[in-house]
Amino acid sequence: MAGTDGALGGGYVPSTSYTRTGATDTGGTYASATLSGTTTVGAGMTVASPVVTGDAGTGVVFSKTVLFTEDATTTTHTGTIVIPAGATLLDIFVIPQVLWTDSSAAIVVGDANSANGWFTTCQLDTTDLILGERLQAANASYWGGVNGSYLDSTAGRFGQQSTNMIGGYCPTAYSVIGVVTVSTPSATAGRTRMTVLWTVGQTVAPVLT
Repeated sequence: MAGTDGALGGGYVPSTSYTRTGATDTGGTYASATLSGTTTVGAGMTVASPVVTGDAGTGVVFSKTVLFTEDATTTTHTGTIVIPAGATLLDIFVIPQVLWTDSSAAIVVGDANSANGWFTTCQLDTTDLILGERLQAANASYWGGVNGSYLDSTAGRFGQQSTNMIGGYCPTAYSVIGVVTVSTPSATAGRTRMTVLWTVGQTVAPVLT
């Protein structure tokens, strides 16, 4: 394929500056392909579950979202987002998409060490968190009075002070856990999103003098 420009799955890839190896071509879809060199992926190309290695594998921000959905039967909704070892937790958002109908619906956000370390009980049906508002761990203006022990603007605290979470840095794998509880589920309207952002910083060695 090298030396011939062309379209790859709807995206333009200039073949004069890349090498493709280990791929199986089925109707223009490439499986298990490795692209190296200077590779430009054009509009219209979909890359499913890519693994980025080398310098580009670090220094980027990753995010995952849990959608909590009200139903008429579930009393406990648990969402867990795992952050890899060596990552730095950047932020946690709790965003109401649709207010919950059940008056007992509430969310806490924490981890295995403390169930409400990030955010203590916040009602999802009333004025605690109405549409257009959000909870945001990295911004004290958006704590809404329900910040947990991991958030202290005076002391500058952000996260645990332990072996698996030190001020947001995670020497080992770490999990952010959101739990929505409903005492008497009876409706299906509510929608709440919990989004977690983190990064694995690209290593730069200090200069020793």
